[in-house]
Amino acid sequence: MDQLRTQTINQLPSGAALIKRELCYTICFIFILISSIIALNLGSSSRSLPLFRFDHFFPRKLPPPFPHTHPLRACDYSYGKWVRVDKKNPVLLYDEDCPFLDPGFRCHRNGRKDIEFLKWRWQPHGCYLPRFNASDFLERSRNGRIVFAGDSMGRNQWESLLCMLAQAVSNKSTIFEVNGSPITKHKGFLSMKFQDYNLTVEYYRTPFLAVLGRRPITTPPQVKLIVKVDQLHWRSKQWKGANVIVLNTGHWWNKEKIAKMY
Repeated sequence: MDQLRTQTINQLPSGAALIKRELCYTICFIFILISSIIALNLGSSSRSLPLFRFDHFFPRKLPPPFPHTHPLRACDYSYGKWVRVDKKNPVLLYDEDCPFLDPGFRCHRNGRKDIEFLKWRWQPHGCYLPRFNASDFLERSRNGRIVFAGDSMGRNQWESLLCMLAQAVSNKSTIFEVNGSPITKHKGFLSMKFQDYNLTVEYYRTPFLAVLGRRPITTPPQVKLIVKVDQLHWRSKQWKGANVIVLNTGHWWNKEKIAKMY
């Protein structure tokens, strides 16, 4: 009887062996649980279980949001395309009641019927273009100068920016032309000041940006004027000190318009 009891006791595992076995079971269970969770997360994009996501520890490589772009390359806002405006996120526009619009640039009042041109926005490739914030723009441009120089296309851009910024100014009388010139003036230059921000947004009519001169005596008679491409327009002296200069060269690419004007 004593011999049988001794054999039975020897066959039972010791306390250390029991602990070791339980620990092994626990580790195996945890390993299987973690493996299952990782497998589920890799196979699903659901965010319904944020406590069981391992994105912080195992970040996934996501493809760039736009094709043909390098994720580390600087954004080129000039490279993109026009896309239709999302109805759920419409573009905030100014209307033709803006007091800074030249009468000739008021499309609807001059007979344009369609409004489809208002339903597009510019989308750069590889970039997120934030919505325009007039208040933020004015604050960041405080005590500065923004200069537009060029032909009527530059004037369109200049007037458009004035109307966009004016939406953030409650008292429109604090926006005025520095020299008291009317907005309908087509030649020379105009300088609109946002008094509350000590900001001027200026336009200089310089269609070629370069100097126009008389033709040399030796040139053929059909030559009326010459363009001195190595000399900036004399008004460029007034651009000095500007924080931003926006240049426009539309006249360089329109032979018929040049012939009519000069």
